[in-house]
Amino acid sequence: MKTTSDLILEFEKLFRQKLQLNNCKLRKKRQENNYEIITPAKDIFLMYWSEFPEVHLIYQAVGVRTQQTSVYERAIRSHISSSLSSIQENPHSESPLLVQ
Repeated sequence: MKTTSDLILEFEKLFRQKLQLNNCKLRKKRQENNYEIITPAKDIFLMYWSEFPEVHLIYQAVGVRTQQTSVYERAIRSHISSSLSSIQENPHSESPLLVQ
């Protein structure tokens, strides 16, 4: 059975790969389990969790929120769900996965 830290590493690896498809950058913050996602349009989203795999995503209001911001947000949420589903499909993983 995989540990939570193994699952987090696997999730982060998959999520980074998916973000590259949208030319987004993932930057780990100093605080544990906190990440910053920067889109090519310079939108910033914060991703964090207290109890993995319950992942939260928040838009960081640093400018004007455009229609493109919503497109990136949907793509990022989709990438989070997809990455969580991929690690859940592993037979050694038994925890339910949530994206909020």
